[in-house]
Amino acid sequence: MTSGLTTSRPPSAEHRPTVAWLRDTRVRVLGSSPALEVAGRVLAQLGAQVVVDEAGAGDPAADVVLVDRIERPTGVPGRDAPTAAEYLEYVAGTNRSVWVTASAYGLSTRRADAYGSDLSVLAAGGILGHSRIGDEWAPIVPPGALGLKLVGYVMAVAALHGLHTLRAQGQPVHVDVSAQGAVIATGLTLEMAHALADCPDEGGSARYGAPSGFFDCLDGAVYVLVLEEHQWDAFRRTLSPALDDVATLEDARRRADDVNARLTEWAATRTAEECEQVLQAAGVPCTAVNSVTRFAERAQEAGRSVDLTGEGTPVLPAQITEAPGKRAADRAKSVIPLADLRVLDAGHVLAVPLAAAWLGAMGADVTKLEDPGRLDIYRRRGPFADGVPGLNRSAYFNQLNFCKQTLDVEVGRLGAALDVGAFDVVLTNLTPRRAKVVGVDGNSVLAAETPTLSLTSSGFGGTGAWSHYRAYGHNIHAFAGLVSATRDARGEMGDMGTPWADPLTSVALAAWTLAWSLAPERDSSAAVDVSMGELTAAQLTDLAGVDPAEAYRAPAVGGDFFVRLRDSRRMVAVSLRDADEVARFEAIVGRPLPPITTKGELADVGPLDREDLPELLLAEGFRVSEVLTAHDLARDVFVRSTGLFQPVDSTALGRYDVTGLPWQFVGQEPAALRAAPERPGTGTPKSSHAA
Repeated sequence: MTSGLTTSRPPSAEHRPTVAWLRDTRVRVLGSSPALEVAGRVLAQLGAQVVVDEAGAGDPAADVVLVDRIERPTGVPGRDAPTAAEYLEYVAGTNRSVWVTASAYGLSTRRADAYGSDLSVLAAGGILGHSRIGDEWAPIVPPGALGLKLVGYVMAVAALHGLHTLRAQGQPVHVDVSAQGAVIATGLTLEMAHALADCPDEGGSARYGAPSGFFDCLDGAVYVLVLEEHQWDAFRRTLSPALDDVATLEDARRRADDVNARLTEWAATRTAEECEQVLQAAGVPCTAVNSVTRFAERAQEAGRSVDLTGEGTPVLPAQITEAPGKRAADRAKSVIPLADLRVLDAGHVLAVPLAAAWLGAMGADVTKLEDPGRLDIYRRRGPFADGVPGLNRSAYFNQLNFCKQTLDVEVGRLGAALDVGAFDVVLTNLTPRRAKVVGVDGNSVLAAETPTLSLTSSGFGGTGAWSHYRAYGHNIHAFAGLVSATRDARGEMGDMGTPWADPLTSVALAAWTLAWSLAPERDSSAAVDVSMGELTAAQLTDLAGVDPAEAYRAPAVGGDFFVRLRDSRRMVAVSLRDADEVARFEAIVGRPLPPITTKGELADVGPLDREDLPELLLAEGFRVSEVLTAHDLARDVFVRSTGLFQPVDSTALGRYDVTGLPWQFVGQEPAALRAAPERPGTGTPKSSHAA
């Protein structure tokens, strides 16, 4: 690295590489923050040479420079509080390669000079609006800094996209990452799909389940969610004869209270781990509610070799297998440009399809593998656009599968075959048995004649005692320690209202893929086995052994809290960091702020009269946001102005919006997106099949 920096430090033990794919990439992290910590560690794990410069002076010799302006104005040496315009001018004159900036709302928007906090980012991104236990209570706030850490993962992926773009265009690239956009495009994926497609009823997959929710056991609790007909059959047999008269999953949904009551009685006589093991053995998604410490212990006991304890905890936990000695094609001897990168999406539901859609939006050649006899559950089940059923009308499928083409392979039909060697990267989250039948399991990919990357995502990993476990996002939250560390407004154990593990995994899968394609050479195939549970737990290791009450204790001055506006349904998330901010806040709202004792509490200041309070406080430099929902965001004038929602054209639906990439290249228009692939005909989907 060049000299002239005030202070710098090399990567710590936390930055040990997992692979060497980015070994020729030099990264300089300017400053210190949760987002920068994660972004730097992700790139270091993928092999980059990462140096942290806490003084914040740019190094033009670096291949990637990372800057975080979310919580405070920074990024210009010698300036305490540079405006966004001053910062953009400085970057334009300094950048020689790829510069990545995260800000609360994006540098190219009218809120370029606004700032945020973990609380306000989760509020602005819609997560807190869907994490409620009732209108009279404050939202459920997750512990730690999950929102800002997520932005760090997105920054790493944006940096890798920037490196590809630099190679393609031959010009320096400034990547503008919006923290609000990052949360909307990931954690709010399903709710956003529901809102953008004008679906009736409430969003969220759990509403289709019976049984659904948390159930107390002798020594703890389990989370159970049944969404498939075959799962219901297995569940009914396990509890027989208690539910013998409830023949189908549809019947169970109509009698959800009765079904949940029978499970409550059954679980109350067993331990949490016994309930988990009995139901999982039958194929029912059930997981114990673990602490993150207990999850780490159980992962070791189950045969997972990833270390989730201590300073060395990887931010991209995975098990990696390589198959050396394969014939290296010409394309394996250099970087594979995005336009030439051939990706097979052999997945379903959420994590893999969203990762593949992002890769397609970046310019990769993405193929969606579909078996006409066993279509993605999201194609078959609603919510459907405008409430009208149809294989091409699923809001979830369309929002997760843009920028792809379809390859039909009728698994089991004589002559049907899949050539995985035709792809550079194969993504799958099918069960191990199904993946092997289809021919996209890790061993099949490793046997390809040319170097190929196999990326396998599952709830709890493809090896070990949990490899057969069925899971959905909220099962993973419970199993990996997120639920036990989370407290709602009553002080009781709670969970985020939207899937978090799935879209987080999507971002991680995109990072693995982009790093593989940027490797200077690939002389072997590689299989990367990603456990969504381990990835979720990696966000929580700083909370291991911490009493949740301590994790939610407010600072001595200020804190993170909510206030109500005059319309009692509207709530504002506020983060104050010192006495000066408290005094200025009290002067603006015209009322004293009572002592804040708990992170995320509803401050007793009474309804505030100013309807424009969120915008006023943002303009005054406060870290605030109204608590928004997906439907609020779908019609929000500001979000619409950012270009996050991109139009696509569909034969079945005409023109509709999808949530695009949460970053832009400064001075460039985003590439046009394509609608999800459509199937012939628009008939009503058939009922559930085994996935």
